[in-house]
Amino acid sequence: MDYLRRHTAPLSDRVWKALDGAVVQAARHVLAARRIATFDGPRGWEHVATRLGSMTPCRSAEGQATVCVPDVVLLPEIRVDFSLPWATVENFERGAPVLDTATAETAARELALAEDRVAFYGDPTGAGFLGSKESPRVTTGEWTRHGRVLADLVKAVETLDAAGIPGPYEAVLAPARYYAYLQAVDDTGYPTARQLRDVLGAVHRSPVVREAGAVFSTRGGDFVITVGGDLATGYRLHDRDAVHLFCVETLAPQTVTPEAVCVLEP
Repeated sequence: MDYLRRHTAPLSDRVWKALDGAVVQAARHVLAARRIATFDGPRGWEHVATRLGSMTPCRSAEGQATVCVPDVVLLPEIRVDFSLPWATVENFERGAPVLDTATAETAARELALAEDRVAFYGDPTGAGFLGSKESPRVTTGEWTRHGRVLADLVKAVETLDAAGIPGPYEAVLAPARYYAYLQAVDDTGYPTARQLRDVLGAVHRSPVVREAGAVFSTRGGDFVITVGGDLATGYRLHDRDAVHLFCVETLAPQTVTPEAVCVLEP
């Protein structure tokens, strides 16, 4: 089945190439969950569920046989529609150096935000990386105070390490906390970000994070994002005003080891 229907669209390969590049770049600027998770895929658009390895036995009305249903995680589809005006397409085809991809980039960013909401919180399909009660938590202080950013992030790493969860470690912070982290200095004016280089492999920003943030072990396998069809652009229809397109992907998060993330509570 042709999910994207690109071959039926009245767009040249040059236009598609420009759209694809803009969509991927715009989404990449936003995405955070993929940076700390193990990536599984892409497995193809037909892959709609991933087996978890366990089975649920069901009673059979007759006979001695046991019927077991495999436990699976379904891959929801995330889709955002957008339109490309004919004037934009025609200008590009007549020699404009770049295609105006503003609508495509907006759609890609919306899709990326939705992906991170699914990955971190399971919205609206189930549990995400930050939704388990088994994950340890650290209450943070006021990050405008000297030394507080360093103390809170080191405490989160210490909590994971004490629980036997090895690194490397990476942090995902809400925007306000992320910029406070970038601006933080100690009493001598030395940047906190440099002090944390030996503790955290990377620090990422995510607008969807509802807490102050979280510190993840990125040793691999604790948090998995299974992708069926990866981020792509498809064709819906066209009329006299525009070509109507969409960004789409299918994916599902799995939290294998909820103890491998320390949530930073505000």
